[in-house]
Amino acid sequence: MDEVGFGFSQKVRLRKRREFLDVYKRGDSVRAAHFVLYVLENNLPYHRLGITASRKVGKAVVRNRIKRRVREIFRANKPAISPPCDLVVNIKRSAADVSYQEIKRDFLRAIRYWKKKNETLEE
Repeated sequence: MDEVGFGFSQKVRLRKRREFLDVYKRGDSVRAAHFVLYVLENNLPYHRLGITASRKVGKAVVRNRIKRRVREIFRANKPAISPPCDLVVNIKRSAADVSYQEIKRDFLRAIRYWKKKNETLEE
């Protein structure tokens, strides 16, 4: 089922600490209202996602709900993200109090900003 883009298999996840650190070190960062997005082109045929939410965001139930929302937004909007890249989403405290739609709007705005910034650097 993952071939059509509906799954979130292990190959599309950032799981190791060094993968996260590599994106932090070599990638671009985009500050959004409810998270900080780090993006690094990965030269793979697919995108990969990593999410961090510290205990400052809220209890486990709150952190997991936000992470599920971010994964769903990522899954549903993969075509909007190009070229393939590694994304790390560091969730801020304010994300605990907002709706799915607001997080989605914030995520897509951050992706558009990154793409625009990336295009101007290439020219």
